[in-house]
Order: sequence, then C-alpha cells, then structure tokens
Amino acid sequence: MIQLPPSMKTNDVPCSVLLLQITEQKQKKRLLYFTAAAYHHISAIKIQRAYRIHLILKLAQNQISCVVIIQKWFRAKMQQKRFLRDYQRIIQLQRVIRGWLKHRNDAAVIIQRNVRRFLVCRRRRKFAVGIIKFQALWRGYSWRKSNDTAKTKALRHGLEKANEKSREENKLCNRTAIAIEYLLKYKHLSYILAALKHLEVATRLSPLCCENMAQSRAIFTIFVLIRSCNRSVPCMDVIRYSIQVLLNVSKYERTTQAVYEVENSIDTLLDLLQMYRGKAGDKISEKGGSIFTKTCCLLAILSKDSKRALEIRNIPRAVTCIQSLYKLTARKHKMDAERTLVKQKTNTLLSGTSFVPVTPLRIKTVSRIKPDWVLRKDNMQEIVDPLQAILMVMDTLGIACY
Repeated sequence: MIQLPPSMKTNDVPCSVLLLQITEQKQKKRLLYFTAAAYHHISAIKIQRAYRIHLILKLAQNQISCVVIIQKWFRAKMQQKRFLRDYQRIIQLQRVIRGWLKHRNDAAVIIQRNVRRFLVCRRRRKFAVGIIKFQALWRGYSWRKSNDTAKTKALRHGLEKANEKSREENKLCNRTAIAIEYLLKYKHLSYILAALKHLEVATRLSPLCCENMAQSRAIFTIFVLIRSCNRSVPCMDVIRYSIQVLLNVSKYERTTQAVYEVENSIDTLLDLLQMYRGKAGDKISEKGGSIFTKTCCLLAILSKDSKRALEIRNIPRAVTCIQSLYKLTARKHKMDAERTLVKQKTNTLLSGTSFVPVTPLRIKTVSRIKPDWVLRKDNMQEIVDPLQAILMVMDTLGIACY
C-alpha cells in the first residue's frame, strides 16, 4: 500500500482514493503482463515438445527398417543357437539310447544263452534223475521179486502195524520232554535210568532233541548225577548212559559248546577216566564200548576246537593225568597182547596155522566222528579200544607220548 506524504492532509480523501485506484490498476496490469508471459512461455514449451516428438517420430520412421532388420537378425541368431543346442542334445541322447539299447541287447543275449544252457542242463539232469529213479525202481522191483520171502513180508507187516499203533507220546520230541522232566524232577534211580535211556535214543537220532537238551538244565543235572555216583553196578549203568547222552549231544556241532561250558565238566571227565581206568576196553561192539572209551571220545570231541584244547591243556592236572593214564593203558595193552600172543602161538602149534599180531591203530583226528543221523560212508563209530581212545585224546590235545 502506498503511503501518503506527510504534507498531505488526512481529510483530503479524493486524492488518496485516486492514488489507490492508480496503484491497483498498475498491479492488475503487471499481473496481466505476467500471466500473458507465462502463457506464452508454456505454449512455447508445448510447441517445442510437440516438435521434438515430431522429429523423434520422423527419425524413428526413418530408422524403423534398420531396427526391424536388426531384430530379425537377432531372432535368427537366437533361434539358430537354440537349434544347435537342441540338436547337440538330441545327438547325445540318441547316442546314449543307442548305447543303452546295445547294452540291453547284449545282456538279453547273454541271459538267453545262460537260460538256454540252464534249461538244457536241467533237462539233462531231470532225464538223468528219471533214469536213476527208473533204475532204482527196477532194481527194487527185481530185488523184491527175487527176495520177497515170508520173513520180509512179516517184517513189512510188522512195521505197518507199528506205524498204525504209534502214539503221540512215543515221538522223539515228546519222549525228550518227558525224560528231561523226569531227570529234573525225580531222584529215584530207576526213574533216572529210564529217563537217560529215552534221552540216549532221542539225542542219537534227532538234532532238535540235542538243541532242546542244550537249552534246558538237563546237561548240568547229568554232570551232577555223574559226580554223585559210585562204582556200584546200577551207578555204572547210570554213568554209561549219561556219558552216552553227553557224547551224542557233543557230536552235534551246535550243542558241543553247551557240554563244555558246564562248570567243572573237564574235571569230572578226568575223574571218570581215573576211576574206570582198570575197567577199560570192553571191545564188544554191541555194548558200544566202556565208560573209559566213551569218556575218551567225549573229551576228544570237546578238544577239537583249538581254543578249547588250549584251555584244557592249561588245567593244572590235565596233562599229567592223561599221560599217566596213557602209561597205565599202554602197559595193560602190552600185557594183554603178550598173553594173547602166547595163546595164539599155542593154538598155532596145535593147529599148524600162522598168526600175525595186530597192532593198535593210532587215531590222529576226531573229525570223522559224526552224529548217527549223518549217513556217510566215512563216518567213524565210537572207539572201543582203550589204547586207541587215549591216543586219540592225546593227539587231539597235542600232548606228547613219553
């Protein structure tokens, strides 16, 4: 707002109004000029922008053909690159598939060749088995035709009747269970002897019965029973059957360790050898040998394993006891041989025939002693000669003879 000069009076109103109007007019005129300048400036900017866009579009229209050519070239290059990459992959895949097909074909050829060879071998084997069966049937038929006597028929009928009359309690497994129960429960000697007889049959004929014996406390009870017996005849029968049961169980490889692991088992066997050394050598195959020879066989079977043999040799009195038993048995055998030789010479002089004394065969291994259910021609039965038995124990343990 324009101030009035001090020389002017305040009541001079028409002059101040005039000045105000002049000032307002100047301001409006200045604002109008500014607005017009701004409008022209913005219009110029719009015109310049439109002109630049027009120039750019014109330039773009001039260069659009170049851009299209470049794009077409770039797309062609990219497509060619993708095509070459896919082509190489297809070639590699075809090569792998051809190799796999060739490998599968070769494998199929090998399998077919082996299958044909297997089928031919099986056909030949079946043919050979058929021929063998036919031969066996023919031999059986011809043998029965020529040897089917009244005695054979009676034996066959007896077996058929026995099978018909067989009961459940006569099976080996049931007999074993009942015998173990009697052995653990009863203290009377007759019950114990009957149980031992059943166990002897069961362990001689069935490996499952041997395993059942090993799992129960029957083996420990048998050793306790042996230690509690004396030299009376009933006790000798109990000891003989007990040793036979232990021998049958020890022949089976899976249950040998169960016999060896019983406490003081080796000491008990050594005591038996010393107790019955004077009764050694029954030499009657029907009786199956004496207590001495059975104990020697049992001790030799337990010593087949090198670790167990070393443990037995480390027992303080084992080596000296076995060596002393060998000396006594060898002396007794020598005396028996001299006595037999004198008798044979006397008989020779009377009859006029010659006699050659038989020397005992030294057994170096017990590997041929197998259970009775193993039907092999090279199976060796239990030794009944005392000198051979004690020599087998010494050879198994690796003890030298002095």
